[in-house]
Amino acid sequence: GERGMILLAVLIVGLAAILEARSLRDGLDSIREDFGPETTLVDPDETFRLTVSARNAGPRHILFLRLTEALPPEIRPRSEEHVVRTSLGDSQIAVTTWLRPWRSARFDVPVSISRRGYYPLPGLEIARGDFLGLREESRRSRRFRFVTVAPREAEDAGFQDVLGGFLGDISVRRFLHEDPVLTAGYRAYTGREPMKSISWTQSARGLGLMVKKYDFTSEPAVSVLLNADGPRSPEHSERMERCFSLARTVCRVLEERGIGYDFTTNASSAELFSDVADLGAGLGGQHFSAVLERLGRADCRAAYSGERLLERSAASNSGKGRILITPGAEFGDSPALARLRELTGGSVLILRAEEVGGL
Repeated sequence: GERGMILLAVLIVGLAAILEARSLRDGLDSIREDFGPETTLVDPDETFRLTVSARNAGPRHILFLRLTEALPPEIRPRSEEHVVRTSLGDSQIAVTTWLRPWRSARFDVPVSISRRGYYPLPGLEIARGDFLGLREESRRSRRFRFVTVAPREAEDAGFQDVLGGFLGDISVRRFLHEDPVLTAGYRAYTGREPMKSISWTQSARGLGLMVKKYDFTSEPAVSVLLNADGPRSPEHSERMERCFSLARTVCRVLEERGIGYDFTTNASSAELFSDVADLGAGLGGQHFSAVLERLGRADCRAAYSGERLLERSAASNSGKGRILITPGAEFGDSPALARLRELTGGSVLILRAEEVGGL
């Protein structure tokens, strides 16, 4: 009996030693981790999920795995599950698990962010423990993840009436004076179209009077210009936040009305690796999301002067309407603004953040 007990103890110790030796043999090489937001563009206070995951790409069991992701202070967890508070009061996602060979584990944490901005996420930390819990190996993921929070909608409905009137004028003007745009096809004459739209060659085919259908998406009807250049003052940042909200609402209204537009700003941008000051003509969800991304990442400082912003727009020599969004009373005696007014026949709408309340 006693020899049997000793033999059993030796076997247990030997087995533990083998498991201990094998448990960290692959180290962290067999772990394939990932982390990040379910979407990189969100609205203020919108709940979205941050995900951390790991896959065991090796043939051995991983008996202890810890995944830790620190959260920037602006990111607020909406659930306590998988979330721990540090001694400094910060939050972090911290999960422990074990993984069979070739299996994955994934954990979702709902979070939200209140303020517009660009938020890089610190790298995920992966730690693997041995069988006996005596040793631990860790590394930080090199993957780069971020989330951009778009500006809120502008709350002052008053300016939308002015905007609606301006866009109505532009639509009428384009209808009376067709731009040299592509003809997308033909349709029956209803009596409401101008005579110059009638295609006599098509009408001669015996189908009655036919009018040209124009493809307005080939040339934007409006340029949206967002100026961040203004006198340095305590109010400037607050006014710029209003400008970003105004720009969002203007572009949303253009989307709803099916009016093609391009977007240009001189606001410098956070952590952008290419020149994204200009967004070409477009319409639709992808174009609007690109505008929101720019607005979310924009800084309250100008990369170049407001006058240059208008000069660049005037240099395009296009008579399309311009919507200029600016913090205050800039451009009072601007030669470039006078040139734009001349180019467009007066179709320049100026929205000044200082005049728009309710934000």
